Amino acid sequence: MRKISISLLAAVGLSVLASCPTSAISIGVSPPRFELNLGQKKQNTQVFKVLNNGSKPATFRVYTQGWTLNEKNETQPISSTEQSLAQWIIVNPVQFTLPPGQTQTVRFAVRPRVQPNPGEHRAFIFIEELPSDNEIIDPKATVAVKVVGRFGVAVYGYVGDIKRVGVLNSIIVDTKAAPVKAAFDISSQGNAYVRLNGQYGIWPANKYPGASVTKKIANLQSKKTQLPDGLLEAGSLPSNPVLPGTRRQLILNISKKLPPGKYVLDVDGNLNATAIDKGITFTVAK
Repeated sequence: MRKISISLLAAVGLSVLASCPTSAISIGVSPPRFELNLGQKKQNTQVFKVLNNGSKPATFRVYTQGWTLNEKNETQPISSTEQSLAQWIIVNPVQFTLPPGQTQTVRFAVRPRVQPNPGEHRAFIFIEELPSDNEIIDPKATVAVKVVGRFGVAVYGYVGDIKRVGVLNSIIVDTKAAPVKAAFDISSQGNAYVRLNGQYGIWPANKYPGASVTKKIANLQSKKTQLPDGLLEAGSLPSNPVLPGTRRQLILNISKKLPPGKYVLDVDGNLNATAIDKGITFTVAK
């Protein structure tokens, strides 16, 4: 039996592997992110909960890992040093078994072993499902795949005067291939990550009311929410963090198929404390 381990970072979804019998990923974690002030003399114990969403008992192990983001915004592990937040995190318990539908409380505390350097420190607390040796796989299957889930709880620790300085260099819409994409070119020039927040909308150019008129849509994620007349598509802006001292392109994929014509990408959001209220015109060629 081949075993394929697939990482789930901060609730990223998993596509089902076609034509292969799989066991469902069964991890739910809340909350998915912590931001802590490491300058305090006393560090309080933090708590998150792990839920077994599966139909069978599952065993999980817990461990820490330092990380960064590469130029493609992919998470990359980094080697530990004496300044690694992952080295300072104490977790309890480190392994447990959960019946289906049950939750486990996991506690952790940060205990720096040296004086932390000023700025941002990052680590993941990984909750990984361990494969079961006695799980029954369909004997008629030509390829048996065991899918093991892993969820990363992001922990950010801050020391000293924290400055989030985000610069939106450009927004470029690419219509050369489907789907249409918008690239947000962002620089993080402070000592802590910056993040986009807000919504976008796609309007036919002849129906666009203007950037000063459009507003954020309440309950946008609900299927019952009705879009304003003329608005073709709306959604959330990409919210990947841009780490300090880096420049990255955050890609927004427009899922709706747009026939040839002129359109406007309306952006209503912010880059940390800086408001973004723009309308970017683009053309889909025949």
